[in-house]
Amino acid sequence: MTIAQKMRAGLKDAMKARDAVRLGFLRYWIAQLTLGTGAELDDAAALKKMAGVLKEAKTGTTTFTAEEIALLEEWVPKALDVAAIRKLLAPAADQIKAAPKDGMAMGVAMKALAGQQVDGGDVRAVVAELRQPSA
Repeated sequence: MTIAQKMRAGLKDAMKARDAVRLGFLRYWIAQLTLGTGAELDDAAALKKMAGVLKEAKTGTTTFTAEEIALLEEWVPKALDVAAIRKLLAPAADQIKAAPKDGMAMGVAMKALAGQQVDGGDVRAVVAELRQPSA
């Protein structure tokens, strides 16, 4: 069951509960995750889109209310913390250190973290930490 399908299933419950905020939220996101052809975005693309909006919402660049942001957080998995990122990047540490430029090192790191929910700033911090010359 895709995310959009799960949201459609939740619509009935929101209607019965007369939860206007949840109902509006679900309707909005079902529309966002449905393509013009009627097909739905796959879960990876849907999560990426939702995570991007959540990041914008937390910085205050969107008009989402606190209730809507809380609902969005229910659907988007939590990002890994710095310690978890450090642990996942340990096998690729030599490649990250050997990369000639910081951008290339970030590319290696992001490939190693593919499929994981991470904050780019946290990854950048771990990559910088790994690339610092040892004392």
